[in-house]
Amino acid sequence: MITEPITAALRFPLLGEPLSLDLVNTRVRKGGVDVDLLEGPSALTVWLAAEAGRQPWEGTATATDLRVVRSMRDAIAELLTAMRTGVPPRQRALQTVNAALSSSTTSIRLVWTPAGPRAKVRVATLGRDALLHALAVDAVSILTGPQAKLLRRCAHPECVLQFLARNSRRRWCSAAVCGNRTRVARHYLRQQANV
Repeated sequence: MITEPITAALRFPLLGEPLSLDLVNTRVRKGGVDVDLLEGPSALTVWLAAEAGRQPWEGTATATDLRVVRSMRDAIAELLTAMRTGVPPRQRALQTVNAALSSSTTSIRLVWTPAGPRAKVRVATLGRDALLHALAVDAVSILTGPQAKLLRRCAHPECVLQFLARNSRRRWCSAAVCGNRTRVARHYLRQQANV
C-alpha cells in the first residue's frame, strides 16, 4: 500500500491529458513494480475531485464504484494499447466501453460563457453511469479521431504512462521526470566509461 499523502499533485501524473488517458495513467510503475494509484475508494474520490471540471461525478466513491471504474480503466487501456500496437483488443474490452456508451441518454445544449459559445453535453443518467459514459466517450474520441495517431507510451523503460504527443519530438510523459531520468542515466554511463 502506498503511504505518501493523498494529494492530486503527488498522486496522479499527467493531469491535463484527455480524461480517459488520465484514468489509464493511474496505473504506474515504481521501482519495477506495477502500482495502482487507485488503491481504494478514497483514492478514487481524490482523483475524481482532481478531474472535477471534466467529468460529472460528485461525492464520495464506494468500493463498487472503484471496482467498476478500474474495469473501465482496464478496458480503455487495452483499447489504447491495441491502437498503438496494431494488435486487436479482446471483445470484453469493447463490450465494457460499448455498455457505458449505451447506458445513458445525452443531449447537447449551446451555452454562452464569458469565453464565448460552448456545446454542453447533458447526460440524463447520474453518478457512476454518467462517469463511465464520459470516460467511454472520451476514449472513443481519442481512438477514432485525429488524436489516435498522436498516442504514445513514454520512452523511459520503467514508465508505463501514455500521452498524446502533440509535439512530434515528444518522447516522454514528462520531460522533467522521465526525460530527466534518461538524461541523468546517460550522463552516468558516460562518466563511468571515462573512469
